[in-house]
Amino acid sequence: MAMRNNFKSLLLVFLIFASLLITKEAKNKAPVAKQPVSFAESVDISSLTAEESAIAGAEEAMSADRQVLPKNSPKLNYGNGNNLSGNLIVTIPQGFLPNNPIPYSQLPIYSEQAPASSQLLPAVNFKSKIVLVSDLDDNTDFIGYNINQRWPLASITKLMTAILAIEEIGKEKETLISENAIAVEGDSGKLKTEELYKVEDLIKIMILTSSNDAATALAEFYAFGLPGFVKLMNKKTVDLGMNQTVFFDPTGLSPINQSTANDIRKLMKYIAENYPEILNYSQERNFNNLQNINFFAGQPSFLGGKTGYLDEAKENLVSLFSLNNHRILIVVLGSENRFEQTKELLNYLTQYQNER
Repeated sequence: MAMRNNFKSLLLVFLIFASLLITKEAKNKAPVAKQPVSFAESVDISSLTAEESAIAGAEEAMSADRQVLPKNSPKLNYGNGNNLSGNLIVTIPQGFLPNNPIPYSQLPIYSEQAPASSQLLPAVNFKSKIVLVSDLDDNTDFIGYNINQRWPLASITKLMTAILAIEEIGKEKETLISENAIAVEGDSGKLKTEELYKVEDLIKIMILTSSNDAATALAEFYAFGLPGFVKLMNKKTVDLGMNQTVFFDPTGLSPINQSTANDIRKLMKYIAENYPEILNYSQERNFNNLQNINFFAGQPSFLGGKTGYLDEAKENLVSLFSLNNHRILIVVLGSENRFEQTKELLNYLTQYQNER
């Protein structure tokens, strides 16, 4: 009888142990929800075109390699801008309003021009996906069109590169140009391998000619190298409250570098208040026999700015002008003709003021 009871006890222990093993194995085989580790995984890849999927795949691979992107970043805009909502806001401050009332048809409009018979002043024909016209001194927006829509920055990225080159490296230091920097796409700046350059001169070359080689050389000179420099760029966006901005490289060659007109306003205000020399560089027509590619360079009212172009972004331009003792910021992104669009917007405000 005792032996039978012992056998039953052993059998019960065995059954319990077997049950625990089966439960553990089932848990190990249960599907686990995959957490996004990069922008590419946060996007519904199945909804993208083949070209967009390639961009997302490349982004995932590069993110895993360099790990420079912040963990919690805004979702990228892989579209061409055709789906933008067209959120137009026009606010003309009292100081810019004419004495004679202006008909509604004279307000900036998108896609089509106001009838010529109704024009007392030329209407603005928007040929850009994103537009911001703002008074940097009193934070008044004159015109806002999709200003919170993310868009590839292209070489506007180099404004952040210039800031960090000054803050983290110093303008007076010198650096050699590496073969890796020269190998970066584009040859503007005419840099040569193993030549010695002052950091300030590289910043000037980068701002005037949009040299990718100069931007890369500056990032490489940072103590923790190019990946560390890009991490620093993303940290700076947090410090400046640029919550819809992300950087992947110091040049702007990647369409992953994205921001909004609203965030660009914060960046420009920081530059104007802390590093006006960056804006001063962009006013110069030439430097060391290198021509400034900005149409507005050298014009009396132009206080500074930066161009940008990518196939994915079209033409970008951020500009600061002096008008009636105010600093007027104009941002155009995804433009068909950035300089012409900026001139139209500036003339629009000037015409209003002249009518007073």
